[in-house]
Amino acid sequence: MKKKKIILPAAAVLVCVALMALIFILWKMQEEETAFSEKYVMAQELPSLLSFTYYDAAKWETELKGMVSGKVSYRELSNILKLLGIEEYVTYEKKAGFVSVPRAVFFDVYDQALDLLDPEKHVTFQDLVFLSDEAKEEQWLTQQGYLTLGSGGSYVSQYSMYQAVMLDGVVLGLKQKLMDAPLVWADVFIHKTEEGTAQVLYEKELISVDIAGVTDDITDTVCDIEFQNDAVSAIYKKEETISGTVLSYNEKQIEIKGYGTLEHSGNLRIYKTYGTVEQLDESKLIIGNLMADFVVARGKVCGIILKEPAQIEQIRVLLLNEGSPFYSELYVTSPEEFTASFADTQQNLPGGTLVKASDYFASGGEGYLRLDSAVKEGRLFLANEKGEIVSQDYPGGMEIRRFEEGYSIVNQLSLEDYLCGVVPSEMPASYELEALRAQAVCARSYACIQLTQGEYARFAANVDDSTNYQVYNKQPRDERSTLAVQDTVGEVISMNGEVAEAYYYSTSCGFSQNMDVWNLDPETYGYLKSVPLLADGSTPDISTEEAFLAFITNRDYVAYDSDGAYFRWRAEIKPAERLSAIQEAALNRQAVNPDNVQCFDAKGAPQALDFAALGNITNLIPEERSAGGVLKRLRIQCEQGSILVTTEYNIRKILKAAATAMTDKNEKAIDAMELLPSAAFSVTPVEGGFVLYGGGYGHGIGLSQNGANGMAKAGFTYTDILLKFYQNITIENIYNGKESQQ
Repeated sequence: MKKKKIILPAAAVLVCVALMALIFILWKMQEEETAFSEKYVMAQELPSLLSFTYYDAAKWETELKGMVSGKVSYRELSNILKLLGIEEYVTYEKKAGFVSVPRAVFFDVYDQALDLLDPEKHVTFQDLVFLSDEAKEEQWLTQQGYLTLGSGGSYVSQYSMYQAVMLDGVVLGLKQKLMDAPLVWADVFIHKTEEGTAQVLYEKELISVDIAGVTDDITDTVCDIEFQNDAVSAIYKKEETISGTVLSYNEKQIEIKGYGTLEHSGNLRIYKTYGTVEQLDESKLIIGNLMADFVVARGKVCGIILKEPAQIEQIRVLLLNEGSPFYSELYVTSPEEFTASFADTQQNLPGGTLVKASDYFASGGEGYLRLDSAVKEGRLFLANEKGEIVSQDYPGGMEIRRFEEGYSIVNQLSLEDYLCGVVPSEMPASYELEALRAQAVCARSYACIQLTQGEYARFAANVDDSTNYQVYNKQPRDERSTLAVQDTVGEVISMNGEVAEAYYYSTSCGFSQNMDVWNLDPETYGYLKSVPLLADGSTPDISTEEAFLAFITNRDYVAYDSDGAYFRWRAEIKPAERLSAIQEAALNRQAVNPDNVQCFDAKGAPQALDFAALGNITNLIPEERSAGGVLKRLRIQCEQGSILVTTEYNIRKILKAAATAMTDKNEKAIDAMELLPSAAFSVTPVEGGFVLYGGGYGHGIGLSQNGANGMAKAGFTYTDILLKFYQNITIENIYNGKESQQ
């Protein structure tokens, strides 16, 4: 009996130990199911890995629920292949159904499935190193940027290296772990190294990378970082650097003054090291005004380092050929001596020489043709083949480039000289000097903003000479306009320390308009607010359609720009006579953006825009106005439905197509307009159509040019004028950074 009492407790202990061992094994199995295994594929990896086929990941998760769990077995693999309909076409060594499929075997089968179901090779394989073990907004940081990891990332550890399965920039899964072969993180900007870490500027943020064992002392340099065995194994600095000014760039090449055109890596990486260390986008690569260090490796520019801010002193203007950037041939001349530089040669040409572009490019030389006057204050002119001058005079230099479509020509000159050609082209030189000064500040501000856009980088230009930007050199330079530029040299309007975009237009309706007319960001464009412009300082009520009609039909209001012919205007709309033109205009604006013009049937359901189905136009209904009276939404009511037109431009474009007659404030006929003068109008039904009573000319946002002239006549200074039209701004100087005296 005593022996039995001793044996029973011992047996109980053994049972407990066995249970604990079983629990530990089950726990380890559970742990293994949520961790990447180099030996097996886990169930949770499958939905994403299979999402390249008929179903997306969510659908596969539903299909596989209850079919696969834990490690994928041979039986489960067979069932998956049956679901895909390819089991008979895939070969692999089959084993007992309950046996787990080794990872290598699974991906051998997966490769065969890709051959069968992805013949166009949309799915690719890429080597990745994970730079963080935590997701940021469901994306994981790798040496290829932030990537979405379809099967989750609970098994990813920092600096772990994998061969990944990729589709459209998404990681479907991880094929295998990489150990022996090194993996290179190419063209990385290292701000500094210290105490076993490197501060790397990547994806526009500074991240800390562990470089224990690598002792290189690095500061503000582009490097390659090599990983091996889940750690940094080496850092290779890019030693070759050239310095110069950016002249042009596109998706493959960048042109640097003094070095010609170089290939780049396909993604211009720009790093700012003065003030703060930041990674910048291409908008900061200001053509013609930015000195930079260009890091070159393997014959390509792989990084651009900015050590000082751009000096905004020059502007490059693309001279359009009736709206096109291309000419079939170009002729340039000058009355004074000038030079022609092409490739490695330079010619001194006597005044009156006619330069023909194709004569220089016929030799097949690379680069561009540069023309400069050899005398101070010299000018260049565009000419025809007979040598007859066909343009205003151009200060500065000319650059001609050849493209497949033809030749382009750019006028490079100082910003201030440019403004001397803009101000008289945008505002009559006969206007009051204070108005011209206000226009000069606006034009300079607008130009500074456009310098950062890069839309003409392909042509080595910042802007063009048309209304796309600011009209340039279409009128002769004038002493008063030039004086206005000189009196305000360097001055721009500024909001929160940044140059503000100074929109302007011809004439108001008695109010300037809010930024919401164009749905602009209030944080960036908060200075663009509706203000009344009546000379007595009153604010008329325009809060209802009835009140707005009374306001817009009143020609007795005295505003700062009420002397303008377009302060009030009238348009007759006869839809039945202009139906095809209305539909053409509406379809055109809809093609630009479907939200511009939306069509609905009689029940309010969306439908295709077709006036044959909609029937006759029965009404024009203003649905939303801005605080200054401009229409933002207009509904065109038809017999069998309606059309909703949004934004002031689209409303002006479509209703102009319906207009049969327009007159200005003085009852003078208005001809040759593509748009209604403005979108500040009311609608009055009349027999056979509608009458629009409107006011103003232009979009109405920012400065009214005629309003500025009226304020100047009333004794206001240009700073008073600017502070009236742009709220909460300061006037600062781009050349010395100082706030101007106001």
